[in-house]
Amino acid sequence: MEQPARSIWLGSLDVMAAVDQGALGAFGRRVLVLCGLIIMIDGFDVQVITYVAPVLTKALGIDRSMLGPVFSSGLVGTMLGALILAPLADRMGRKRVLCGCILLFGLCSLGTITAARIETLMAWRFLSGLGLGGATPIAVAFAAEFCPARIRATAVMIVYTGFAVGAGGGGLLAAQMIPALGWTSVFVLGGIAPLVLLAAVMLLLPDSMSDLARRGRADLLARTLGQLVPGISADPTAPIRLGEREAGFPVKRLFAEGRTPRTIMLWIMFFTNILSLYFMVSWFPTLAHASGLELSDALRAAAMIQVGSIAGTLSLALLVRRFDTFTVMSFGYLGGAIALVLAAFAGGSVGYFTAIAFLAGFFVIGTQTGANGVSALIYPASMRPTGVGWALGIGRTGSILGPSLGGMLIALDWPTRDLFVAAAVPAVVAALSAFALSRLLRRSAEVRDAVGALP
Repeated sequence: MEQPARSIWLGSLDVMAAVDQGALGAFGRRVLVLCGLIIMIDGFDVQVITYVAPVLTKALGIDRSMLGPVFSSGLVGTMLGALILAPLADRMGRKRVLCGCILLFGLCSLGTITAARIETLMAWRFLSGLGLGGATPIAVAFAAEFCPARIRATAVMIVYTGFAVGAGGGGLLAAQMIPALGWTSVFVLGGIAPLVLLAAVMLLLPDSMSDLARRGRADLLARTLGQLVPGISADPTAPIRLGEREAGFPVKRLFAEGRTPRTIMLWIMFFTNILSLYFMVSWFPTLAHASGLELSDALRAAAMIQVGSIAGTLSLALLVRRFDTFTVMSFGYLGGAIALVLAAFAGGSVGYFTAIAFLAGFFVIGTQTGANGVSALIYPASMRPTGVGWALGIGRTGSILGPSLGGMLIALDWPTRDLFVAAAVPAVVAALSAFALSRLLRRSAEVRDAVGALP
């Protein structure tokens, strides 16, 4: 059985054990804030296309059913970025690949404003998605690496609420910016912000300790550890000894040493709920507008999805410290399915739509956000970017199918009520998968060691 906390030795000092037993100081909090900002911009950029969707149909002269491929093109990019760029970070260096991903999606967001045809818009969204898909799992791995074990799960979940802050804040900004400045203004903001953040990441984010150990940089490893765990004595000239698994690994290790059942269940859980999630968030403003809401009301109601998701994630972060993690998630996914069914009866009521949007965000996205964080902890530290990246990548195949499926059903003249009921079905499957995963993980000493305070 692998012991993730005992994989890097600096002389006689167990580096990861020292981190796990330490306190979260100013240096660690800085890492978490930077990771949260990266994920926040990810949330803004992923969702911004849904907020401009009602305007794009007029600007590009297309039918609303044609927006499905536009939504999906960016999500194809995020899937490939998670599957390809995140594992690449374990070989080329996490900070280096992370900075490249931020640069890519910042420049491509700016490029989006040049789109005058749907094909060009799809190309820019695809390239932006590549950067986003690579950046998020690497940021999650950074957050997990620089946290003590006893607060790791909760801290990573809180960091991941940055996605909802970016997505929800984007809705509020879009409601003000689009009428005043046009649809291109939100993409200008979505391009400039990551480029500013890139400078901060290059200056303030340390190199991954795993990367420093693989490169043999004992001096930098000792300095980073000293900043992260004040008062610790680390010899910058001591030899580095890596655990057997730290030197690199193929993706097939996700299925090695008894990890196959948990990997399969995790992928099914991610795929089904993310399909439901993106079906909902991609079409919610358009369907709410079609139901009779004014565009500004539809955008504000859609923004409440993200407000609910923040509340859901924070609630989950508290609950998993008292109850079995994936059992809690199972009930969360089930609550999401119920909320989507209730959305089918919203009609044209602004208040009802807003309340249901909050509940749907609380359960559907809030639970998934928690899963995104905890998934970093069910694999050894050396393989977290790949474990998270592939879970998100497989899940994002659902994010591709969700918007496209919505477009197909709209083209078939499905009523709004039936669309929301259809979106609830995969959430039920996710609930069953999470329950099965909880049973599998109860027997895993490896996961108990990695998660620390979780039951």
